Amino acid sequence: MDELKLIDKLRKKANISYEEAKIALESNNWDILEALLYLEENGSVEKPSVSIFYTNELRYSGAIQEVKNNKEYNYKASNGFQGIFEAICKFIDTCNNIFLEIKKRERVFLRIPITVVILLSFFMFWIIIPLIIIGLIFDIEFYVYANNVNADKINKVLNEISRYSRDIKEKIKRVIKNG
Repeated sequence: MDELKLIDKLRKKANISYEEAKIALESNNWDILEALLYLEENGSVEKPSVSIFYTNELRYSGAIQEVKNNKEYNYKASNGFQGIFEAICKFIDTCNNIFLEIKKRERVFLRIPITVVILLSFFMFWIIIPLIIIGLIFDIEFYVYANNVNADKINKVLNEISRYSRDIKEKIKRVIKNG
């Protein structure tokens, strides 16, 4: 691409004057991306927001605003795949912030995210289920901890399961002892 087209393209993209675009491109070896970064560092162009990490923020943000102003087309509502993908990502993020603690007498052996537990249960259930039963026999306790989710009901159920397993173990000991 010749220099005039690069200057014009940068000028339109960054909404700057012809001279500013020319200086930015010349000082960055006619690389348009480097020139944009140079303009951001100098304060000529506003940097993208830090909280958004999409690579296409600059490209689509103006188009979406334009469409919303024209009221012809609602980008968010029409793109069902994007909504499903965002819901799945949110679910995975939530599961990554919920932890299963495996402990015995207040000593924590393992603390893993629920996402890992779900994946292990799905792909290795023939190993996980017997390990849980063996753990209950040896008085291993399971607790769920989360910052954003109330895990009291789950922990109550897990405590009941631990209590029942201890009761069954005691009954078996009595039967063997009296036996």
